[in-house]
Amino acid sequence: MSNESAKAKESQPLSTQGYRGTRDFHPELQRLRSWMYANIKLVLESYGYEEYAGPILEPLELYASKSSEEIVSEQLYSFEDRGGRKVGIRPEMTPTLARMVAARAKELIRPIRWYSIPTCMRYERPQRGRLREFDQLNVDVFGGTALDEDVEVLLTCHDLLTRLGAKPGDFEIRINHRGLVDDLLFGTLNLNPSQKAPLLRLLDKKDKLSIESFREEAAKLWLTPQDTQTLEDFMSRPLAEIRSLLGEKTVHLDALEERLACLTALISPECVRFDASIMRGFDYYTGLVFEIYDTHPENRRALFGGGRYDNLVGAFGVDPLPGIGYGVSDVSLLNFLEVHGLTPALKRNTDVAVIRFSEADRAAALSLSRDLRNAGVNVETTLSATKFGKQIQWAERTGAKAVVFRGEEELKNNSFACKWLATGVQEIFSISELDKFVAALKNPIS
Repeated sequence: MSNESAKAKESQPLSTQGYRGTRDFHPELQRLRSWMYANIKLVLESYGYEEYAGPILEPLELYASKSSEEIVSEQLYSFEDRGGRKVGIRPEMTPTLARMVAARAKELIRPIRWYSIPTCMRYERPQRGRLREFDQLNVDVFGGTALDEDVEVLLTCHDLLTRLGAKPGDFEIRINHRGLVDDLLFGTLNLNPSQKAPLLRLLDKKDKLSIESFREEAAKLWLTPQDTQTLEDFMSRPLAEIRSLLGEKTVHLDALEERLACLTALISPECVRFDASIMRGFDYYTGLVFEIYDTHPENRRALFGGGRYDNLVGAFGVDPLPGIGYGVSDVSLLNFLEVHGLTPALKRNTDVAVIRFSEADRAAALSLSRDLRNAGVNVETTLSATKFGKQIQWAERTGAKAVVFRGEEELKNNSFACKWLATGVQEIFSISELDKFVAALKNPIS
């Protein structure tokens, strides 16, 4: 590049557009996310779940071992660092969770109830409900009995959405059992176990394929037309008809019915149902699998997804530790809130705006601001002594309930003036009686 070209490039303004598939969180959006996360944490911690966090980079082999083939081969951001180590940017939290639990498996108190809301990245085509960068809530429990863990985890899904304002008809908890799938594949159909992983991935994306495409893909996996028809029947039948399809193999069916009975006794029956098409593409799922679906016609899609795994930590050389967990992205949750009209109107947390008339008032204004903050009030101060009217306009834009200031009379009488922005009423308070003002702030004049 010539010097002229380099100078011309340097003179061009930088783009205000971020990397494709990422978002800018201006304060108004960040307020919404903070509100959502605060409510999520309240629900999970009411169940005894503890928050954890982990690194955004992991050795590439960890993701290759624990993530799906699709994530590793198509979506993982990976590179070689300056020390020659192959690493990946976190596409999901489960591999890190498995590593962390395995590292302290013998000392952790059972059951282990953990949650995390990490930022993840996957290289995929940005679309509604799916971006390249996203926060993902992960909830996992280990060390209890399978029935108790499964029911509890599904109840947290229900309670999270309810806490955010959702009603029973707004979403569905759709559940299946990998054991049923195994009974069908290796019992009824007598398939080779080597076909399991690619076949599960095919079944997981069946809804995205036409019937013809699904059958073509099944044929590539050495399924006969009759085998394919049996699979299609299985994925479309109600629970009452599955027993006849599987014959004598009822253990996993009994387990699934037991979980359904527990859930429908505790939450609205319209919120939960069996769905044989729920597969989940991850190879490590071994028992219950589930997805939480948005029922709104403008956003019919899975929100949460998860399932039971029996040996997630075994690859680290420790004893198997069965557990169950799920993930849901902030993108999906925000879309859910939007289409159901559940997005709250959130204002800034400013209680009071302190203004001043001149440069000479600075110390008095800052002293009053400090006293108010020490009394538990959120205070914004003007950063320039502009005209009084402009400062009032600024205060109104902050969302403050009141404007306070100290003029000559207030300085002389060791007091301050308060103007309630909702009514325009003005009052005088003594500096020595801040508690009186704080009480009035909590219950302003209407």
